[in-house]
Amino acid sequence: MKIKNLHIKEFKGLRDISINFEKNDKPLDLVVLAGSNGSGKTRVLESILKYFQDHLSYKQNNIEAGIFYEEKEKNCISNVRDFFYRLESFSYCEANDPLREKHIEIKNKLDILPKVIYVPTEINFQKMNTASTTLVQEYKFINIVNTNLIKDIPSYIATKMISAMLKNKNEKVGDVQKKVFNEINEIFENLSIDVKVEDISQDGRNITLFTNSSGNKFDINELSSGEKQLFLRTLAIRMLNPENSIILIDEPELSLHPKWQQRIVDVYTKIGKNNQIIIATHSPHILGSVRKENIMLLDKDDEGKIVVRTGDELYDSYGQPTDRVLKDIMGLQTTRNPKVFKLLEEVRKIVDRDEYNSDEFKEKYRELKGILGSKDEDIFLIDMDIKIRKKRGLKNAESK
Repeated sequence: MKIKNLHIKEFKGLRDISINFEKNDKPLDLVVLAGSNGSGKTRVLESILKYFQDHLSYKQNNIEAGIFYEEKEKNCISNVRDFFYRLESFSYCEANDPLREKHIEIKNKLDILPKVIYVPTEINFQKMNTASTTLVQEYKFINIVNTNLIKDIPSYIATKMISAMLKNKNEKVGDVQKKVFNEINEIFENLSIDVKVEDISQDGRNITLFTNSSGNKFDINELSSGEKQLFLRTLAIRMLNPENSIILIDEPELSLHPKWQQRIVDVYTKIGKNNQIIIATHSPHILGSVRKENIMLLDKDDEGKIVVRTGDELYDSYGQPTDRVLKDIMGLQTTRNPKVFKLLEEVRKIVDRDEYNSDEFKEKYRELKGILGSKDEDIFLIDMDIKIRKKRGLKNAESK
């Protein structure tokens, strides 16, 4: 299940916005929504969530979406709203439920039940004291990664380890445990991160333990804010076992070091199979890690209306340095401090007027050089410009 296109008639200030999530008539597996504050990136994610929520409750709304279904999913659909409803209520279907046979029919036809997973920006990471080794995960069509879901992560890891031990009774406990932890750590292997899942506590709490290159062990509560964002958000998605699903992630760069931001998209795309990941971001590091066909830039026109720019309308940010992404994709005038940039512009204009011998130039140039130093690229270019102008002036004087 993937989104092909989205039309928002009206939702939280967004009006008459259409976004195409396809390339060559195929839905994109990855979509990155970019734009300035207030451009509506988060609201687009929320509108997708609202679309599915309203379909479950049979509500009319102002959001329309074209959905691509896998072949097996198509065979189960007689009515789209009924399909969503039955997916969501599958786990709650009791023996005497008149729809039970229809639920069983879907279950039999689909090896994998699709999901919608929403990861909001703000997640409250509460302290985790104990973990269960018998976590039961019931299927839900719509899943929101919040405090309640996050708190199950230690139980998920502990349960996964116990389950693996039962399945591999002939192997040593330590070998089975290592396989489970390696499987989790492989998600993050391309981040060069100095923290790994290593063990679970032996004090009866079954809390996940981590280790670093120094050999220090610490529990899940002692991770830094960036590490919590990285591990807990990612493991929460992994815990939901998404396949053929839609994953909505708001600002995955939150609290992450730039080197992790550069690679975080690869981390998410390694989770599950055949998912569509839709990300809203401010991060130039993330934009520099994806192709332009995967980027949807939300911008405002001269009348203040939000418009969507895609594909050939965009500069290709893939592999480009951060300052170029900020300027060419995100519309930032300069990556310098605005006051310093203004001073640079003033100095350049004085040089353009050939007034580089004036007191005004000397004062501003001295201030600028004191801030940037003599080896700064723009200082070097200003110096070269002055030298060229002086030589030109000498030649003109000699020719006369």
